Amino acid sequence: MFNLLQLFLKLSGFFVFALLEIICFSLVVKYNQRQGDVYVTSVNRLTGYLEEKATVTNRYFSLDDENYRLAKENTDLLEKLANLGINDPAKLDTMFSDSLQPKYTFIEAKVIKNSINKHHNYLVLDKGRKDGLVAHSGVVTENGVVGIVRKVSHSYAVVMSILHRQTKLSARIRHKNFFGSMVWKDSDIHSFYLEDIPKNAPVVPGDTIETSGYSAIFPSGIPLGIVEKLWIEPGSNFYTIQLRSGLDLGNIQYVYVVKNLLKEEQEELEQAVMKEDE
Repeated sequence: MFNLLQLFLKLSGFFVFALLEIICFSLVVKYNQRQGDVYVTSVNRLTGYLEEKATVTNRYFSLDDENYRLAKENTDLLEKLANLGINDPAKLDTMFSDSLQPKYTFIEAKVIKNSINKHHNYLVLDKGRKDGLVAHSGVVTENGVVGIVRKVSHSYAVVMSILHRQTKLSARIRHKNFFGSMVWKDSDIHSFYLEDIPKNAPVVPGDTIETSGYSAIFPSGIPLGIVEKLWIEPGSNFYTIQLRSGLDLGNIQYVYVVKNLLKEEQEELEQAVMKEDE
């Protein structure tokens, strides 16, 4: 303890000098606009640099999890190919000819910003118009639907999350041909509701809900959730169905943007028919 006091007394002049320097620096920054602007800009740059390095470090330490995810995804894809009777993935190139045009393409993208704690949540992707992204495209992962692209710039895209009060997805009960709209109402990021299912539908807890394919945004068959519970309100002809999603929207790093190559043709045809009925 005595040695510590001796050291403090020996360095007391330095501590006083450092304290005075800090006070002078704060006064210069506070009462001089130019120096204050320089200080704020420097701090913002340093903060951005440190955040970038922290993000790179976190991603480095999560490589094992990401490699596992990719391996599992490849396994699922190979399983689907096998179920289609395609033992060699190279044969996929021969499946499409001039008479059989592919309808969808998928563009991988990285999530660089994401919100989950608001009533209207969005994501930002590191791909944009230069990468082929367009507005009103679907965004998915191997575990389900993430959202819909709202706006696209040259290098970025903003996605309206399924955790958004205005998001409605055309959904159906797998193998039962009843369809409705999936919406998000609660604060729980795993809880959703399926609307417009008539009370005569043979739906039970444990049923799988998936995209219907009726919209021009998502292919059919993408999982949305599992029926957790359902009931009929007094006087209603429709079920109130609560779903449980297995997609962890709070931990998404990579997504796939679904681009419907025939979307414009489909929408033009639908609009032409609607005009005829007016």
